[in-house]
Amino acid sequence: MGALIFSGLISALLAIKAYKSFNYRRVYFSKYFVLIMLSMSLWSLNYAFEVGLMDIKLKYLFARLEYIGIAFAPVAWFMFAAEYSGVGKEFMRKYENVFLMLPFLAIFSMLTNGFHRMHFKTYYLDISGGFPLLVLVYGHFFWIFYIYSLILILFGVLFFIRQYVHLTTPYKAQAAIALTAAFIPILGNILHIADIGPFAFFDPTPFAFTVTGLILFWGIMQHEFLSIIPIARGNVIESMRDGYIVVDLRGSIVDINKAALELAGKTEKEVIGKNLNDLFGDEVKIPQSEMGSGTFSREISLKSGLETKYFTFSISPLMTKDNEEGKLIMIHDITETYKYQEALRQANKKINLMSNITRHDILNQVNVLSGYTELISETLPEDVRSDPRIARYLQNLNKGIETIQSQIVFTKDYQELGIVSPTWQSISDTAKEAAFPFSGQNIKFFIEESGLDVYADPLFKKAFYNLFDNARAHGVHVTEISVSSRRVDDSLVIEVKDNGIGIPAEMKELIFEKSVGKNTGLGLFLVRGILSITGLEIRETGIEGKGATFEITAPPGNWRVNTSRQNLQL
Repeated sequence: MGALIFSGLISALLAIKAYKSFNYRRVYFSKYFVLIMLSMSLWSLNYAFEVGLMDIKLKYLFARLEYIGIAFAPVAWFMFAAEYSGVGKEFMRKYENVFLMLPFLAIFSMLTNGFHRMHFKTYYLDISGGFPLLVLVYGHFFWIFYIYSLILILFGVLFFIRQYVHLTTPYKAQAAIALTAAFIPILGNILHIADIGPFAFFDPTPFAFTVTGLILFWGIMQHEFLSIIPIARGNVIESMRDGYIVVDLRGSIVDINKAALELAGKTEKEVIGKNLNDLFGDEVKIPQSEMGSGTFSREISLKSGLETKYFTFSISPLMTKDNEEGKLIMIHDITETYKYQEALRQANKKINLMSNITRHDILNQVNVLSGYTELISETLPEDVRSDPRIARYLQNLNKGIETIQSQIVFTKDYQELGIVSPTWQSISDTAKEAAFPFSGQNIKFFIEESGLDVYADPLFKKAFYNLFDNARAHGVHVTEISVSSRRVDDSLVIEVKDNGIGIPAEMKELIFEKSVGKNTGLGLFLVRGILSITGLEIRETGIEGKGATFEITAPPGNWRVNTSRQNLQL
């Protein structure tokens, strides 16, 4: 009796877990799993009272109550198997209500058995074994429903057998769990109905359900029995355009989809069980050090006839609980993207070449213009040259020439923005390199050894240089410049501070505009452009009269702690 109650409680707990863990509108089969567990629980608990009580009428009462669970268990199992395996799913969904009506008919037949005797002909107590057991003599409707139930259960088993045969290693364990859980109570019920040995008067099915419940509970905890839907393997993985490969801890292929097979030009039989490095031959080799290094990605190229295709080859660990059981490899075709990027690189290369040539020619003409202006100034008579109007004209002409020259030089720096891919750069090292040209200019630099990196354009050093040069040129009496960093929530703020005259409040935003204000030029405009490439922002927060303070904010993901540098510092 205790084992039966334990079986019922286990089944009830599994039903509660499934109900709480899964949204039945998305994980459709979960409601059938809940129904199976509730049916098991009702069967076991009522059978416990049937066995434990001594009065024949009470035994018969609980025997009939068992049928609430007995009637629904086979139908719930069939629906669960069809939905979970994907075999006959559409047929089952279409006639779901018909399948569910039959259990209600069986319960009605059993409850009204006193009028027609078609479910149980009669019943009596058997005390030959020293313990009173209820013996039911089955009627015609019982055998009809029993055969119907057995057919449904066997079809469910066949669905899982078919699934087990067609699934690859990562999913076979789930189908095996379901098959094992199903066979145990089926065997017990057949032994009881066939009157074999001691099972003629004692039904072991509820006890078998105890074992079934434990197997399913173990499957849920250890193999994510209800968390991974094997049918998705056929409907989703095989329809993917990306290559999908699963390897075990030894690097042997245990699962592969059609897209990956087409890339390799091989069949499933040729690759399952073989090493990953044998899949594409010498064209792609993954070192064992990379295979064991967790998640990583690299670009690969494969020849397909006369065409070369490009792919990203991503490897990530497959985890169960805290243990790694293999690797998942995803192969994404980036050929079109690669071609677009290559075309863009070529176009940029041509544009930059033309810009360099044009800039060189313009600078030559500016130098010619500057030379002739100087010659004109020297050849003018003294009285003309001393004329205030002529002097002002010549001054404005020289100023215009200098402006053109500075703007043309600026285009060279601005042209280089974004040409080279961003990289991780040390804040302290980059700031020190930018500060080196200012040696001997009576400016002391205090650069914090933070051990932090930022993801920035290669011109990041130029941004620091322009900030330092801006402080030197416009801070009037700058003698100290400091570079430090601090964390603000998940962001990093890099602070560049000097002890100059500072910046007026009304100019704090204007200084980053192109050629605005007396203390502005192209330097700070270029700084903002360099930083914006990777989403870094800059603003001025100093107090006028106490020095300028520029804050560079790096968002989450664009900065990191360089542990190797920190260890060296320690």
